[in-house]
Amino acid sequence: MKILLDHNLDRRLKNSLSDFECWTTQEMGWSNAQNGELLSLAEVEGFAVLLTADANIKAQQNLSGRLISVLVLRALNNRLVTHIEMLEDVRSELSKIRKGEVVEIFHR
Repeated sequence: MKILLDHNLDRRLKNSLSDFECWTTQEMGWSNAQNGELLSLAEVEGFAVLLTADANIKAQQNLSGRLISVLVLRALNNRLVTHIEMLEDVRSELSKIRKGEVVEIFHR
C-alpha cells in the first residue's frame, strides 16, 4: 500500500511505517500543495492513503468518488513520539479503510 505523509506530520514517522511504501509530501515536491490539489496529485501517483494531522480535512474536502482515503491522526500534540504511539491503530485502520473514506484515529 502506498501512503503519503502530509507536511503537518514529522517526516521521521515514515521510518516507523517501513512495512508500507511511504513517501512524504516534501519528497514528492508537494509541500505547498493545498488539500484538494494534494489529494489529486496523490491519486495520479497511485497513493492509496493520505496520513495527516489536519482535523479539518473531513469538513473541507468531499472524498466521495475519490480513489484515495484519508487517515487523520487526532492527538493533543503533534510530536513524533505521540504519533508513533498511535501506529497500532493506524495499521489496523489501514487494513480495512475503503477508497474515498476519511477515518479519524484518536490518541488514547
